[in-house]
Amino acid sequence: MAQAFRSPALYNESVKLETLRRRLALALITALLASQPGFASAGNVTSGQIATEGGRSGSASGAVGSNSPLALPKLEVGLSAPADLSGSLSGVSAAPAVKTGLASSVVGSAAPVLPTPIAAPVQAKTQTFAVPVVQSHAAPAETPSAGVGQFAANASLTGPAPLVSPEPGKSLRKVSAALPSRLAAPFEKKEVDPAIGTEPEFPADAPKSLAEASLAINPDREYTPSPEDWRDEIMYSVFLDRFARSSKGKPMGDPKRGDTRHGGDLRGLIDKLDYIQGSGVTTIILNPVVLGIPEAYHGYAPLHLLAVDPQLGTMADFKELVVEAHKRGLRVIFDLLINHVGPVFEYQDGSRWRDMFHPAKEIGAWNHKLFPAELTAPENFTRHGVIENWDDYEQAVNGDFPPNYRHWASEKPEVQAKLIHMAKWWLKETDIDGFRIDAIRHINPEFRVRFAKEIRAYAAKLGKKNLFILGENSTGVDVEVARDLWKAGLDSAYAYPEYRRNNWALHGKAPTRVLEDSVNKAASVLGDSVSRLLRFLDLHDTYRFLRHGEPVSILKMAMAFLMFSTGIPLIYYGTEQAFAQMTDRLDPEGPRFPADPENRPDMFAEGQYKFPSSAGDKFDARAPTYLWLRKLADLRKAHPALSRGEQHVRWSDSNGPGIYAFSRIYKGEEVLVVLNTAAEARSADMYVDGGLTPAGTVLTDAVDPANKAKAYSPQEGGAKVWVQVPPHGVRVFVRSKAK
Repeated sequence: MAQAFRSPALYNESVKLETLRRRLALALITALLASQPGFASAGNVTSGQIATEGGRSGSASGAVGSNSPLALPKLEVGLSAPADLSGSLSGVSAAPAVKTGLASSVVGSAAPVLPTPIAAPVQAKTQTFAVPVVQSHAAPAETPSAGVGQFAANASLTGPAPLVSPEPGKSLRKVSAALPSRLAAPFEKKEVDPAIGTEPEFPADAPKSLAEASLAINPDREYTPSPEDWRDEIMYSVFLDRFARSSKGKPMGDPKRGDTRHGGDLRGLIDKLDYIQGSGVTTIILNPVVLGIPEAYHGYAPLHLLAVDPQLGTMADFKELVVEAHKRGLRVIFDLLINHVGPVFEYQDGSRWRDMFHPAKEIGAWNHKLFPAELTAPENFTRHGVIENWDDYEQAVNGDFPPNYRHWASEKPEVQAKLIHMAKWWLKETDIDGFRIDAIRHINPEFRVRFAKEIRAYAAKLGKKNLFILGENSTGVDVEVARDLWKAGLDSAYAYPEYRRNNWALHGKAPTRVLEDSVNKAASVLGDSVSRLLRFLDLHDTYRFLRHGEPVSILKMAMAFLMFSTGIPLIYYGTEQAFAQMTDRLDPEGPRFPADPENRPDMFAEGQYKFPSSAGDKFDARAPTYLWLRKLADLRKAHPALSRGEQHVRWSDSNGPGIYAFSRIYKGEEVLVVLNTAAEARSADMYVDGGLTPAGTVLTDAVDPANKAKAYSPQEGGAKVWVQVPPHGVRVFVRSKAK
């Protein structure tokens, strides 16, 4: 579950200023309209109505409202108003209704227009064109993007979202016309938050206390050792409820909706391990398997930290999954929740944030049982209410996740010890190969360090001397990623900053120079640790990489970029079947345009939550993108340079989409990867390592051996290779073997 996307400070400030400017302008327009003759009755100022989930209508959130912290003379300006756009004018007895057309023309005129990328000359390499790495005009407001309820606050009042390919003379289609816009007021003041859902079935054989969860190691049991180098792994992210359903799997709620349980389970996953292995991936990352509230299909609202959710199966099923995965050479990463628990209780005075200078809130009614028993005392929770400002560090590390997922007091050593005990128990009981730590920036910094140190020491006693610990922080800032790796002692972290920067260029909508600048920026902060980052094209918290209507060839090119660039590649389930998102948007997911649940369709044939790209049975081992993934995986395994080698950029284009080339070098082998992000054939003349690939060396394309290239010596010295690449093509040149 991703926390709010955080952009660099300068970017955030520019967005805040622009948002404030627009809202002030709207407030002044409202005041001027209200002062005109003929406007004499109290009413609302409404913008164009937009469809909301369930067929309801609502207006844009984030306009003028009575609950605003910002006040102007005779007018209150709402910065996070609920569904209707309303303005209250002091001293004026009436305000008119502004018709949809007027509101749209006034508000929409402020929306910026995307630049159209300039076509690149075939071999030009100049510094004449630049596209911002982050498109500031379309940035999302800060809010959790997954697993914490379907809501959208502070919706922007700009015009339509940009298309993937804006063309002169063609109108832009609003993304909101294709995707429902979900508006709510998550921080509406109320006496207590309503209890959520029903009580789940608690397995009778699960430990109810830490005292029952022994950490004693059986000396006769053999555990699966860790791999030598995690950079050699290819990871695959599974969303259990949507991946595979066995005959025992049961939906809960309407299976046609995206926010209900669809019945995917552990036995279904076991049945599909051969399919996963056949794709060439080597490690499975699961979403949480622990028991949570029934309606939380995503698993990020736990109630019993020592039990498998009965909707997914049993502890025996989970242990069998790990055993069967290991038989196939697959490793299993466990998604661990040590930041928060589900909506187990309510506060006596509601969930609004209370700063740390005031006493902790008092617990009122309990909604659900909570296990293990040692964690039920009020002192185990911070109890300061729900995060309202994601940029406020105090709230970020102490606040509850919206709507009411209660935060552990992870600054307390005694609470840390209990959570570490729980993690050790899962490791000892199930023989998993590592942990994914959810929402790590919301966990006390000292606890992060202690957790990594103590878990590694315990894992070593089991023979796991290189346990994998992955931190999830959906930041856009490289420095924060470096902090997670170095200070917290993690093995890897999601490469969110590079993902944010690269998306436009990989879709052929920005120069390939963006890709070079992005990796250089990451390396300037992280150094060699950039090779430890988990790279991805899409996740359960982001849009699918492939947008509806885009050619699959662009996905295949991007998959090669993912598999061969420095770092550890991660494939999100369904990407190998070319799952596409029903959106044209390339900017990050946000409150008005959330990625989920549309990015989590059913993979299994009998699933009813489907889109055109996911229709039918999608476990097709003959699908072109599945076979492409396997080919890329085979190449990565055959050439260690593609997983462990240093990366040197050989070519990028500052004019627009086109060639992006880099070498991976390891133990005397140079592998030259050449990608074309353009929809037309491109060529380039680029340097290679003159010592490893001297003039006269014949290179063979490992993707298509019929393609050859020969290094030559230019007048200026060194060695060069001339390469031609088809539209969205991929070349992987290796030294030809002597006959």
